[in-house]
Amino acid sequence: MSGRERYGNWQKYTNPNPIQRFLMRRFLEQAALVTSLDVYSVLDAGCAEGFVTRFLLEKQALSPKGFLIGIDLDREAIQRGADISPQVKKLLADITALPFADASFDLVITTEVLEHISNPAKGLQEIKRVSRRYCLLSVPHEPWFRAMNFLRGKHLRRWGNDPEHLQNWSLSAFRRFVAGECRVLAMRSVLPWILVLAIKE
Repeated sequence: MSGRERYGNWQKYTNPNPIQRFLMRRFLEQAALVTSLDVYSVLDAGCAEGFVTRFLLEKQALSPKGFLIGIDLDREAIQRGADISPQVKKLLADITALPFADASFDLVITTEVLEHISNPAKGLQEIKRVSRRYCLLSVPHEPWFRAMNFLRGKHLRRWGNDPEHLQNWSLSAFRRFVAGECRVLAMRSVLPWILVLAIKE
């Protein structure tokens, strides 16, 4: 098992622990707030295997006839996702240098990605650039994310902080971060995550 599988997206969505499964299900159900949006073209920026887009398609929050693309830097995750979300065309690409023209997508989804990159402001600028209208973003809600890790005995030497997380945001700090580029339409604390729906203006 690689480090990415052990600590990343794969572990989160395939963990048999009932508490973990409950938390992930609750997060995905909140992400389905995009159901009310009129979108056809969608980019999942940092899609990994594609669990989020699969759920949104199952909930009919996204149209299966839509133009759906996912990008990620993890080639193995993209390969694992071939059967998880086959409706989504997946490409190897960097969120800080997206290979798409301006305003290419009605909606850009970026879940659990920005905390992993050294220049999240550049990532958000790229998300805004390729979005025609909406952005759905999520990051860990700190300090609660670290506290919950610590209480379950995970990353104890780092006080619960995931070794892959380069950025940490509280609710108010993430609102300010997103508002620097887009107007926040909705913001939800889905512990231990923050979920934001924003619009490009």
